[in-house]
Amino acid sequence: MKKILFLLSLLVSAGITTFAQSANQDFIVIDNPPNAEQLKTLYNGQANSVVIVLNQIMAPQQIANAISDKKVNDLHIYVSTKPGALGFCNMTLNADNISDQTGALKQWTSHVTGNVVIHSVDVFTSTIGQDLKTKLESATGLNFIMQ
Repeated sequence: MKKILFLLSLLVSAGITTFAQSANQDFIVIDNPPNAEQLKTLYNGQANSVVIVLNQIMAPQQIANAISDKKVNDLHIYVSTKPGALGFCNMTLNADNISDQTGALKQWTSHVTGNVVIHSVDVFTSTIGQDLKTKLESATGLNFIMQ
């Protein structure tokens, strides 16, 4: 009986660990280091991770690498924006150059189950902004929203 209870407790423990590892969490991407702690506080530790985009790998690929072993509910992106452009520290992503990043953007699809939330008031405004949104959604199959 003790062996059965011990094995049962191991199975339950393993199940909880597996569930915890597979749970979807929000994921935050920023490229302004001073905001990292503020964002962690804002999300009350619920966010899986904060990525600060600072290196030589293009931002979409760096994000793909960061989420490659995760299940992400909503992918939150905090970067500078203007209508039709996302300004990462190492590149600007717009409708004209999105085709160069399609491979990396497609990698997001298998890890993000919710929305890609761009924290901006203007990125998808105007015709050029709607063009960027359409191309992002076409490249990934994901829903991009402004917040």
